Amino acid sequence: MSVENLQKAKKLIEELKQNDYLKLKRSLGVGLYLFNLLKDRLSEAHLELLKRFDTMPLPKRIVILNEIEHALKIEHAELQINFDFYPKKPLEKFFVEIDKLKVLDPKEKRLIESLGIKDLFSAFWFVPVRYEDRRLNTSIKTALPGKAVALKVRIVDAEYDPLGNYPITVRCEDGTGYLTLKYKFKNRSVLLRFKKGMQIIVFGKLMEYKQEKYMVHPEIIKEEEAGRIIPFYNIRTKDSQSLSAKTRHRKVRQAMQKLLEYVKYLPEYLPKELLEKHKLPKLPESLYFLHNPTEASNELYAFDTPAHHRLIYEDLLLFQLALQLKKREIKSLSAVKLNRAEESLREFLGVLPFEPTQAQMRVLKEIINDINQGKPMNRLLQGDVGSGKTVVAMAVCYMFFKEGYQSAVMVPTEILAYQHYENFKKLLEPLGVKVGLLTSSVSPSQKMSLLRHVRDGHIHVVVGTHALIQQKVRFKNLAFAVVDEQHRFGVMQRKLLLEKSESVFPHFLVMSATPIPRTLALSLYGDLDISILDQMPQGRKPIITKLFFESEFEKVIKAISSELEKGNKAYVIYPLIDSSEKLELKSAVEEYKKWVSLFPNRKVLLLHGKLKDEEKKRVMEEFREDGDILVSTTVVEVGVDIPSATVMVVESAHRFGLSQLHQLRGRVGRSGLQSYCFLVVPDQIRYDKEALRRLRVLVQTNDGFKIAEEDLRLRGPGELLGESQSGYFGFWVANLQRERDRYLLELCKQDAEELLRKDPELKEHEDLKKVLLYRYADRIDLSYIA
Repeated sequence: MSVENLQKAKKLIEELKQNDYLKLKRSLGVGLYLFNLLKDRLSEAHLELLKRFDTMPLPKRIVILNEIEHALKIEHAELQINFDFYPKKPLEKFFVEIDKLKVLDPKEKRLIESLGIKDLFSAFWFVPVRYEDRRLNTSIKTALPGKAVALKVRIVDAEYDPLGNYPITVRCEDGTGYLTLKYKFKNRSVLLRFKKGMQIIVFGKLMEYKQEKYMVHPEIIKEEEAGRIIPFYNIRTKDSQSLSAKTRHRKVRQAMQKLLEYVKYLPEYLPKELLEKHKLPKLPESLYFLHNPTEASNELYAFDTPAHHRLIYEDLLLFQLALQLKKREIKSLSAVKLNRAEESLREFLGVLPFEPTQAQMRVLKEIINDINQGKPMNRLLQGDVGSGKTVVAMAVCYMFFKEGYQSAVMVPTEILAYQHYENFKKLLEPLGVKVGLLTSSVSPSQKMSLLRHVRDGHIHVVVGTHALIQQKVRFKNLAFAVVDEQHRFGVMQRKLLLEKSESVFPHFLVMSATPIPRTLALSLYGDLDISILDQMPQGRKPIITKLFFESEFEKVIKAISSELEKGNKAYVIYPLIDSSEKLELKSAVEEYKKWVSLFPNRKVLLLHGKLKDEEKKRVMEEFREDGDILVSTTVVEVGVDIPSATVMVVESAHRFGLSQLHQLRGRVGRSGLQSYCFLVVPDQIRYDKEALRRLRVLVQTNDGFKIAEEDLRLRGPGELLGESQSGYFGFWVANLQRERDRYLLELCKQDAEELLRKDPELKEHEDLKKVLLYRYADRIDLSYIA
């Protein structure tokens, strides 16, 4: 848009406002004239208003004129709107379900609901995940190769060559240069779309080879789409309407634009002092801008605009408020004490076949002290792989058994559940503890019997997967709940487990072998007290880790052969189950054949996630009994404990995060035997300095916390927290892989503490309380502040 047009528009608006809008009352065609002047400047929604401007009553035209004037005055392009002059509606009106909105037709409602959006408020927060700048602000001559651009061109000619790599080529020009469009369509009739002399607008990634500029399969876009910054939403969910991705994106955009008509009436509910303290824009303007950006920038693409900051800050502040209130809620409840804890612990330690570490004894003391406060314990136990967290959990389960209470241990996989069940049985059943196993693969008759015994209190410790939180599971007197590898469970799943106790509120211990740096853990798990096992059992030798290139693979084979000769076992891990041309990575299924041929006289087994749970269990038992080599995916990453396994080979190790590699390495070194971890990477990784530096961290240290710090610095916490961290923590926009968001997390922790110190029940911030209840009431009991 030219500066001249902008000045014309500003001058006209000033004249229209004079003498109590006298000129506006008398003028015709104002909306159309402003539309033509500002079509490259204003948002799509503003332009839609200008299209209907001349048919609107005067009061509405005045409001729109003021809004557009304000948008043009703002120097920074982040927020070119101001909704202060729109009357605000009660917040609860925005919690209306999508199905009840008249602005959408039935198909649009179904489409929006298919995205997991249930109401108007959550639709506002369904912000775009990327943008495409389709503004016509460059020419063929000035456009830079390597970037996606929109160009208005005239077709010079179009050719068809059925034998070419791109059968259809279209040559275009715009007066400044020539552009070739290349398509792989094999149908000659496609040429009919490209008639000589026709003007079209193309959008695509501009490429250049030997001074020829070209685009491969560019999109032909309509005039009304050109000149816009187009938002794209996360639409990777089931679509009942079977639309193509392109059509679905377009229809979602259209529906979202209709819903955004309501955003201007949304009240601001964050405290004014916090908005001013952090220089944050208001919510309605922020939401509107993110769905309708008027300027493209690196900040927009990096989710780093003031509008993004506003939403991320609120996301994290609500999370911190919920954590603080949850901690207060738990401390307000009462829970059972252990009257004979010390005596029971001595009995348990007396049957242990090894000496507990000082760290285990310290943590057990912390847990006993916590339980005997008479308030529900809510504790996170962090410990490196092999540090003895499971033994701590067993000891506490035994203490509760001795005083007539039940315990539940929930783990993420069937393999881990079965292994825990066997270990608990081996140590606890000789002491009179009845241990049960509950997973989805337990037969219906066994499950019915087990559920009856759990309900009657005849089973004292139940180990299981998410099957533990099914509706039919009821305990007689559950007083202690353990969640292992807790980052793999959602907050709701933890809550459902705690609700299984009908007589008392259980004490709660969550365990993780994925070390999270303490500063991040304190902000993320502010509702939990933290214990750390920072010592390995006596007699364990540090695992020797080596990095090999594929050309050195003979050394790996030789080392494995040597260990097998000693009667030990080996794991070989691949990143994929089946081969993928796209990723060009080795896969477990394909490479399994190679290992069978390399070791024809050894028992080589295959394990991966596509196998049924019963089959996985059978393979693991076979490997434990008489197997030699287990070719697997990361399904063995967590908890598998086979003391005679002394070699861990990880193929394509550069494709894994450091913390995940450390978890895999923890499958060996679980006895007094010297163990090894071999990281194998393609030869071309020699030239990837960053990848080599990352992997050498693992070679240099066995300390999981040091590795976690390095992983956090290099990759962000996504690897530490699991793939679904946003869903797990309830975030809508925040992403802790961004360093800025982690900084804001700590800031929000301080702000939430200060806010609740001044106003413990948020009585002075009713709308903020409503949003907090809306977002977290199903996760945390907030009825006492409602």
